[in-house]
Amino acid sequence: MNRRRVLGPVFGVAMALASTLVVSACGLSGDGVQVGSTNFSESQILANLFAESMEYSGIPSQVKELTTTEVVEPALERNQLQVMPGYLATFTEYLNAKKNGPSAPPVSSNNVAATLAAGQPLANAVGLTILNPAAAQDQNAFAVTPAYAAANNLKTLSQLGVFSQTNNVILGAGPDCPTRPFCEPGLESTYGIKFSNFVSLDTGGPLTVQALLQGSINLGLVFSSSGFISAYDLQVLADDKHLQAADNVIPVVNTSAMTPTMAAALNAVTAQLTTEDLQNMNAQVDLERKDPVDVARAWLASHGITPAS
Repeated sequence: MNRRRVLGPVFGVAMALASTLVVSACGLSGDGVQVGSTNFSESQILANLFAESMEYSGIPSQVKELTTTEVVEPALERNQLQVMPGYLATFTEYLNAKKNGPSAPPVSSNNVAATLAAGQPLANAVGLTILNPAAAQDQNAFAVTPAYAAANNLKTLSQLGVFSQTNNVILGAGPDCPTRPFCEPGLESTYGIKFSNFVSLDTGGPLTVQALLQGSINLGLVFSSSGFISAYDLQVLADDKHLQAADNVIPVVNTSAMTPTMAAALNAVTAQLTTEDLQNMNAQVDLERKDPVDVARAWLASHGITPAS
């Protein structure tokens, strides 16, 4: 259900689009380090966090907005890009499927260290390095309104499982939720949640949030870093049995282009970045329509990574 887990067979498209990058195939262009982002706001925020941190460290950097991981990652391998933001479990499974086929058994888990240990050799084999994961995660999350949580004493999905045995619970999410292991089937098998109904909406978007606020659903699929959570004070029920994989934010770099200064600048971002930070920055970009560059610069300055302006 996570938007980055929809990894289709578009490698031919990736090859064609990557050829349009205005970067030398043999390394850095005159614009310095190229940071590739995909075409959604959180990726753009992360790319600018990385680029601005490197700029302050004396490394000229520029963000290149592309489309999907299937476009950005091959360009990173060829050193047409040098850095990309990613998500640990999703990126690990992308490389796993690329190497071992789409039916390869998963190698990621809810354990950050174990997933990094599985993903790093896959990255190294194609000339890439995964740097330090952030505490910040963007993964499937399930939210209720504060009033519903308070009225029914709900803080965790386990508590919802018990509650659902004697109370109706209506789930709202994207149309593929009933068949996705990290969505309805996982909630049922891991937490024993009994759903009285499922309402097909969008995947972590405004329709789901509106349905929650209006009370037409009780539980909605959101993304853990969504700006809707902070903007509407939604309460995410804790995934206390760790159904979701470890999709922590990571910098991925072309190993041949990496320097100690570059690694330090990127790790400085992930050392402080939290899920709540992502929620707040996403709300600023998606709901307040602020520029991702300005939002990234403000966060870096507020965390002492760059000087306050």
